[in-house]
Amino acid sequence: MNKKQYDDDDGRVIADMSGVERDNLFLPRLPKKKQNDAQSSDDSAQEEIPQYSHEQKRALYGGALTAAVLIALVFILAAALVIFLITRIPY
Repeated sequence: MNKKQYDDDDGRVIADMSGVERDNLFLPRLPKKKQNDAQSSDDSAQEEIPQYSHEQKRALYGGALTAAVLIALVFILAAALVIFLITRIPY
């Protein structure tokens, strides 16, 4: 199969897609890491982890819990409204 020749092609590479592989849909695998990239990413990952105080951790956990409870409350109220409307609609 021959490549198409375009009139306005100047030969520049905008995005090199030579290293992109197709994912297996039936047996997904974790992406392969190169040896040098794995060592450098481990070093940088350890440096980027912030250390939080006890009060900051409590605030983070409390904020996440509050958000989860509010979302659950919205779903519970929506379900209660649906049940209420279903029981009040005459046949």
